[in-house]
Amino acid sequence: MVLEIRSYVIHLFRSWKLITICGFLFAFILFALNYKKAPIYSAHLNFMLNDDSSSSLGGIGNILGQFGLGMGSSESNLDKIIELSRTRTISQSALFHEVVLRGSEDYLANHLIASLEEHNAWTRKSLLPFGGKDGLDLEGFRFRHDSLGVFTILENKALKKLYNYLVGKERVGAAFRSDYSELSGIMNFHISTFDPELSIQLVNQLYDDLSEYYISRSAEKQEYDFKLIKSKYDSINTRLNSVQYSIAKFEDQSQGLYRKQDLLREKQLKVEEMKLVTMMGEAEKQLQIARLAVENNFAYIQLIDRPILPLKPVNKGAFYYFLLGGLLGGVCSILYVITKKMYLDILTN
Repeated sequence: MVLEIRSYVIHLFRSWKLITICGFLFAFILFALNYKKAPIYSAHLNFMLNDDSSSSLGGIGNILGQFGLGMGSSESNLDKIIELSRTRTISQSALFHEVVLRGSEDYLANHLIASLEEHNAWTRKSLLPFGGKDGLDLEGFRFRHDSLGVFTILENKALKKLYNYLVGKERVGAAFRSDYSELSGIMNFHISTFDPELSIQLVNQLYDDLSEYYISRSAEKQEYDFKLIKSKYDSINTRLNSVQYSIAKFEDQSQGLYRKQDLLREKQLKVEEMKLVTMMGEAEKQLQIARLAVENNFAYIQLIDRPILPLKPVNKGAFYYFLLGGLLGGVCSILYVITKKMYLDILTN
């Protein structure tokens, strides 16, 4: 076995020219393919869902659940935020905010298009001649307004292309990624573009729009429940006042002289008053719980860290691919030399 290994090592040393040539060949190929590859800058933002508000209610939280006013589980809320962050509603809301980049004020969508055009990634055509064309050319396209309801087909195509660039097709190759830690519950947003300032502006705007949307939508149910309970409370209060007024009017008119039918009417009014007082107490409790749920449902998302300049490129440099190509070429040539020697040895034997 030792002699066999020694013979292979000697054969490899004799084939050093082939191994060296293959190593440099692979190295130069990968170097050339990645020499002009533009650097990509990724901006990271993290935040957390404020669960202290629901836990601070203590026993009242159980009562909220009885009336359908609970806050929901923490894990389901985290998953909901992740899915919301990838929707077109949030993306297009962020894309049509005007910001100043490179000395010009424009929509984030137009800044992103300009960045993609600069690196030939906006109107890049497929190498495969398959599939029909829609006849809509996006060369030099810019958004002129943010009225989504009256967008033309060309504007819709540009918007969908930007959305696909952010979230990817089937979430593959996405410039925007969102996730959270199951252990700590801290959520993370990542945006990767060719411009570091654009990456920071996009991830900040996505977070701001998502936070505003989630807080407003999460409070809708509590506000609706509060208005419904308030309406029932007011109607009970109005009816109670009416019954109490009828009892007082009846006593004033009778002046202490009662007929049996009058006593029956008075008894009915007092029974109704007792029912309304009981209902009033229960409605008051529900009203206070609903008010507490509304007040406690705001300030839901807490920001932890926003990204700041400078940002380092996340993709590898050309020298890295040169070394990687040399390694791959060397390994492939060594495998070729060993396989060839084994084949010749078998034929000789």
